[in-house]
Amino acid sequence: MKVYFFFLALFSFIALFVTELYLKKIGLGDPVRYDSNVLYGYAPKNNQSKNRFSNSKVTINESGLRLIYNWKMSKKKKIVFLGDSVTYGGSYIDDKDTFAHKVCEELSDFICGNAGVNAYGVKNIVMRSKFDERFQDAEIFIYLFPPGDFYREYSNSKTAHFYLNKKSFIFPAITEAISFIATKYDVNNHISKYDDSNQREEDKIKLINYSIDILAEEIKNKNKEKKVFVLLSNEKNDKNFNTNLNRHIKDKLSIKLKKIYFLNNTLNSDEFFYDESVHYNKKGHKIVADEIVRILKNNY
Repeated sequence: MKVYFFFLALFSFIALFVTELYLKKIGLGDPVRYDSNVLYGYAPKNNQSKNRFSNSKVTINESGLRLIYNWKMSKKKKIVFLGDSVTYGGSYIDDKDTFAHKVCEELSDFICGNAGVNAYGVKNIVMRSKFDERFQDAEIFIYLFPPGDFYREYSNSKTAHFYLNKKSFIFPAITEAISFIATKYDVNNHISKYDDSNQREEDKIKLINYSIDILAEEIKNKNKEKKVFVLLSNEKNDKNFNTNLNRHIKDKLSIKLKKIYFLNNTLNSDEFFYDESVHYNKKGHKIVADEIVRILKNNY
C-alpha cells in the first residue's frame, strides 16, 4: 500500500511538473498585475515586463502605460491612447506591434503612451481620461472605441481573472489557468448569478446615449487645452455599423461630436482581425496606425 501511494504521489508530481512546463511554454504563469481604483476601476500596476503568448512582450512603464520608454523623462511631445482591449493589444500582440507604438515609429517627434485596458467600457475610459494624473501632460488624446464599449457596464476590479496582487505561487502557470477557469466557469453563474432578466434594447439605447453624453463632455473639456481625436472601430461581423445598436452609436456620435473618424473603410477585410469580434492582428494594428498617422499629419 505504501508503494502504491509513493508511485501515485510521484506520478502526480510528474504530471503537475509537465503541465506547468507546457502552460509556461504557451505563455501562462506571469500575468500582468493590476491595481484597483475607485475612480476608473483598475489599471495595470507600474513597472512590469512580461513574456506572454507567442512570446509577445507586454511592458507597463513607470506611468502605468503600455510603453517600452519612460514617459516622465521624455522630452518629446506626448500622445496618449485611451480605449479597451482593442487599444491595449492583448497578450498575443507584442508591444512593438500595437498601433500605439507604430504611430510613434512614424512620428519620431512624439512618444506614444498606450492607456488601453482590457474590458473597459466608456465610463471607465472617461474616468481614467479625467482622473489619471500620470499622463495628463500629453498634448494629444486619442480615443478608440469598438461599438460595444457604449453599452458595456462599468467594469470594476473584480472583472474577469485579473491579478490584483504580486503573489507568487509554487506552480504559477497552473495557478493562472485555474484562476481563469474558476472565474469563467464560476459555479455561482449557474446558481445565484444565473441571469434570467429580460434585457430590453431600449435600455441599451439609453445606456448608449448616456455613454456618448459623458464622452462628449470629457472631450469638450479636454479640447480646451489638448488636441483630441476620437475613432470608432468596427466589428468583424458588422463592418459598416448596420445593426440597430451600432448604427445608432455611429449616428449619435456624428451628432454629438464635432469630429469623429470611422474605421469601417480602413478595416474592411477579415485578415485584419484575429478573433470573431473586434480585436486586431498585427496587420490590423499596422493599418490602424497608418490611418492615425494620416489623420494626425492632416490635422496637427
